[in-house]
Amino acid sequence: MRIKADTKMAGWILLIVGLILIALTVYSMFTVFTGSIAPPAIFNMKSITIGMPTGEGTPPTEIELIPGDQVSKIVNMSLWTVLMLFVASAGSRVGGLLSM
Repeated sequence: MRIKADTKMAGWILLIVGLILIALTVYSMFTVFTGSIAPPAIFNMKSITIGMPTGEGTPPTEIELIPGDQVSKIVNMSLWTVLMLFVASAGSRVGGLLSM
């Protein structure tokens, strides 16, 4: 009977830990996507530019399509989303370990 009680207690602890991981992940994603905090700056990308030909004898002019900070923000937010989905998945795995 003692082993069953210990297993049940471990199951509850793992369930609570899993739910805490999921809740922290959802909160973190919410604060990043609402702009309250910035995602971690992992990548720093350059601006996307194209060269437009001008007349003969003059160098081509560079036109900026997307600023580098916007490209970096998109890439960093995408990476943050993948990381948070991984943490939420890990939380659900931890929460369901002993519930089988």
